[in-house]
Amino acid sequence: MNNNLAGIRKRFLQLHPTNQTSGGVFSPRNGLVLCKFELSSSEVPLMMDGSSLRIAGQFTARQQNNAVADNQLAATTLNYIDGFCGVNMAIENITIASKKLNSNLERINNYHRLCPSIVSGKHGFKETETEISAQGLQHNTNALTRPGLCTYQQYSQVGAIPAGQGQRGQHFYMPLYSGIMNSGTDIDLSSAAFGGLTIEILLRASPNVVFGVGAAANLAYYELNDLVLTVPVYEIANAPPTQAFSFNSWTSMFQTINSSNSVLSLTPGLSKVTTCLINSITATDLGNQLFNSSRLGSLGEIQQLRWSKNGAMLPLQYRLLSVNQQNNDVAKANINNPVSFQVYNLNASFIRNYLEGITTDRYNKVKGTNLAFNNWSGGAINRFLNAGRTGDTPQSSDSNAILYDAYGSGQNFSNMVWSVQLETSATNQLNTGAGAVPNNIDGQAATAQAVSVFFLSKQTIVFAGGQGMDVVK
Repeated sequence: MNNNLAGIRKRFLQLHPTNQTSGGVFSPRNGLVLCKFELSSSEVPLMMDGSSLRIAGQFTARQQNNAVADNQLAATTLNYIDGFCGVNMAIENITIASKKLNSNLERINNYHRLCPSIVSGKHGFKETETEISAQGLQHNTNALTRPGLCTYQQYSQVGAIPAGQGQRGQHFYMPLYSGIMNSGTDIDLSSAAFGGLTIEILLRASPNVVFGVGAAANLAYYELNDLVLTVPVYEIANAPPTQAFSFNSWTSMFQTINSSNSVLSLTPGLSKVTTCLINSITATDLGNQLFNSSRLGSLGEIQQLRWSKNGAMLPLQYRLLSVNQQNNDVAKANINNPVSFQVYNLNASFIRNYLEGITTDRYNKVKGTNLAFNNWSGGAINRFLNAGRTGDTPQSSDSNAILYDAYGSGQNFSNMVWSVQLETSATNQLNTGAGAVPNNIDGQAATAQAVSVFFLSKQTIVFAGGQGMDVVK
């Protein structure tokens, strides 16, 4: 397909995984958990639009219950995937590498923890239930994922042979929420630049994906089949070779906290950090098929937050304070009763910084978000510590983020210590209308939080006349 500009030709690449077997099924069930796509090099400048890249296929959930002949999940049992993740919940990590130098450009671990923060923070309610839902099977709340998991893609079962394993689940065509694919700059696949790309997707174990009481009882598992990568590319005649390429990249790290006054401290080794994002989940939920491992859990009653670089407050020169301590520990009639009737509705400064960080721009540029106070959907931010872990009640979408630099070269953490201090209540409980439930981190293993930390940094690759490249992180 030709466009209106002379010398530019647009076409679409459509690729199947290079390691696909004859059945075309990727699943931990059959031991095929690595999906690999290879985009070939070109002798002429070939620019790829990463933001329009899509991976299409089918997501099928099944169960190992021998009493069910076709292994289809029953509509009467409780089976879910995370609403904000959708199919992305099946991805453990993504690696994007240059074929020419066999060098990684971006590697995102815990991809299933990054996606829900991006989707819930950057997309509104209507967008999630329309465009985003059609792409990656995402929804505003976990309950809406349940019908699709027990439905196969056919209008009539009359004459269907075989009845079970020959049928498949929902279609999807999802983007990649990676930094390099969404940097706003086309990627040169030519031999003078990257020399082609390799995209590797590592899948997660089934107990970490399909969850719920029914899923755990019947050992539910998932399959991805008929995977196809589609991306538009532009052939540019007589274009000069690419001299340098700047892009964004997500770097992920992990820590645990089990105290009401905790400090996360890391050395990212990155020189141009734009944003830092953190989200958490109760550590005991990980690896347990009863619970949602992609849940954006609450840290309980946050009282203050302090972002630092080498111990000095940065980029804010002050602590972010909440009104929770005043409302919950002082203003109650019985100060010895740790039951809270006030929640996060006035923590505007926390939410503002989070939205700026996830948008990587100033607050007035935020276009949409699922976050809301006391909402029935998964965007609610006034849930208690373990809210929504089983899928049958609305989950939370709590995350924290800070924007270091919207338009400049980013903040230098190459040999600096990044840290954030989280002060929460050790005694608070939340009154949900049906009695008080724990809403605190009290130093016990049951309330310990697994915290995922993501740094979005700017990186520059300088191509040395086709002989190699220099990466500036």
